[in-house]
Amino acid sequence: MNVFKDLKVWAKSWDGSKIYLEPTKTAGEYTSADGDITVKISTEKRGKLTAVYVDAIKDREHFNSDYAVGFAAGGIDGLVRYVSNHMWGPYWCKSEFSSDLKTLTVDTQGFIYEKADGSFSLLLPVCDAVYKCTLFGDEDGLNVGLSSYYPRLSKVEHSLALMIDDGEDSPYSMVRDAAEYAFELMGTGLHTREYRRYPEIFDYLGWCSWDAMNINVNEEGCVEKCKEFSDKGIPVKWAIIDDMWAECRGLNKRPYKNNNMYHQMHASALSDFEADHERFPHGLKHCITEMKKYGIKVGMWHPTTGYWMGVDPESKLAKEFADCLEMVPSGRLVPRMEREKVFKFYNAFHKFFKECGADFVKVDNQSFLRSNYTGVYPIGVAARELHAGLEGSVGANFDNNMINCMCMANENMWNRPTSAVNRQSGDFQPENREWFISHILQCVYSSMIQSEFYWPDYDMWWTDDGQAGKNSLLRAISGGPIYVSDKIGRSNKDILDPLAYDDGRILRCDVPARPTRDSLFDDPQTSKRPLKIFNTCAGKKYGVIATYNLDKNNKSVRGIISPDDVVGLDGEEFAVYEYNTGKLRILKRGESFTYTLKDHDDYRLFIISPFDSNGIAMLGRIDKFMSPVAVLDSFNTSYSVYEGGKFAFVHRGRRAFTAVCESGEYKVERNGSVCTFETKKSDRHFILK
Repeated sequence: MNVFKDLKVWAKSWDGSKIYLEPTKTAGEYTSADGDITVKISTEKRGKLTAVYVDAIKDREHFNSDYAVGFAAGGIDGLVRYVSNHMWGPYWCKSEFSSDLKTLTVDTQGFIYEKADGSFSLLLPVCDAVYKCTLFGDEDGLNVGLSSYYPRLSKVEHSLALMIDDGEDSPYSMVRDAAEYAFELMGTGLHTREYRRYPEIFDYLGWCSWDAMNINVNEEGCVEKCKEFSDKGIPVKWAIIDDMWAECRGLNKRPYKNNNMYHQMHASALSDFEADHERFPHGLKHCITEMKKYGIKVGMWHPTTGYWMGVDPESKLAKEFADCLEMVPSGRLVPRMEREKVFKFYNAFHKFFKECGADFVKVDNQSFLRSNYTGVYPIGVAARELHAGLEGSVGANFDNNMINCMCMANENMWNRPTSAVNRQSGDFQPENREWFISHILQCVYSSMIQSEFYWPDYDMWWTDDGQAGKNSLLRAISGGPIYVSDKIGRSNKDILDPLAYDDGRILRCDVPARPTRDSLFDDPQTSKRPLKIFNTCAGKKYGVIATYNLDKNNKSVRGIISPDDVVGLDGEEFAVYEYNTGKLRILKRGESFTYTLKDHDDYRLFIISPFDSNGIAMLGRIDKFMSPVAVLDSFNTSYSVYEGGKFAFVHRGRRAFTAVCESGEYKVERNGSVCTFETKKSDRHFILK
């Protein structure tokens, strides 16, 4: 707490009036002038980590449901500038770059700042068993506020509100450390991303029906798309049947209002677990069976609410699960937030999917809790009950294989027991350049907070979109799933080839991608510098940097590349290979070079490989974006690889090499210091001699 200046403690009454409290003689305790409200702020410390707890009681009536209690800091000690992550609408996050605490956006759920001494600090709000904490700015400065969205509470009982990590040398481990400490203090048994099992199915290329067919998804189209992948030799290994395949009375049976299908979608409710009989005339099981004939696993999309308007109150489904559903103030019949009831409803849903042959689920509309359950349950209660019941069902039926979607609110972020993959941006918008800039900013900067909890899903995309190359590289470096949503007949194999092996397995990086330190606190739309995104490969042996021009005026930008941009990379001397041009630079620690991106369509990928004791810097499969991933292991000059193909390495001497593989010996061609050779795809090892 000693990071804050000019602390003001406040509370809100049921009518929304804000009351400032005065300190009492008891340390950390504050009270209102009439004695009606008492607030106590206490801390627990471990090294540079501080956990902030809030207790409060209101003797007459109750606290406001939205920001019941909190405190404002007129300043933060040493702050120079910050990057924050806040809710943008109910479901998605955006980032803010500033130094002005008064303008901090409402519903901020992560705040990283740089200090005058060059160190970094973190404010990480928590959602505990009842209350959700977020940050916002006003005339008093930065505010820390607790909300329940439940109007009948007159107590805050030792609520873990905020985690502080103060004075770290690096900004990249703070969220993980703070979150792990918070989970330990709350005793929920939950953990951060590194303890969550990434589903193997998402190590392969996928496809989603949404942008291809929208709410007109049907069996004929899904099967035809699977056949297209087979005919074109595109190794897609999983597909999602997305919104809305199920029976929803009236859906697709009335004209769209103002030609907008979203009006129809959000006015429709789930009538039956079975697929719509007109679009899936032989039933869901038949469709999945036909899709699987092409070697493709199938996942089913559904929102937490059944469909957007919930469950149809007039349906047999509503009667069968009457004890599991309740009508909420939004007018929707939705799951009752008691984990046994939640589990019963979803387990029936998921069991049906499983019997039809489905392999996993994508669960949408997760951050719907506030809009549907305000006044019904405290937000922390609703979140814990939802995710315990939902993930219990996914675990029982699909071995925890799921994608979370529309799900970035911190009540969701803090309360999922086992799932590992989390959508990190709003919906893909084809042929929309403005959208791409918003999208990449969402994905990359949200990773500083969200990706310490979950693996990021950067959403589907099109391979024949005008920005397909940029989208492709972004997903290659993301560390998460890669799946497209091409319309029937329009998938471009050439765009997908640099992402995956012949069997569809993607060359996936070690961890979620993050902005480099020199990109972290500056908005790349106005900084006149590129956005730089880094990751590591093959157990942090190699580094990769993708860089984009996002200048708001589409002007040229100039940046700097250094091996030091990649956090966690060992070595003292590196080959830096520019994937787009084949240009090679050799740099030592502390050295760098400049480059220019002329406009929004100019983007680059740099492979950074350390020289080993033999004077070799391995680049891997240079026909793939994340080329070093292809090198599974090495000893001296012997290398294990996932699949044979075109390999490259750097050697500064004039020595001639031969690559010895299972299939024979291959001459190594030299172009300056870059050495290349190509083996048969069946090869799994080579030795350089």
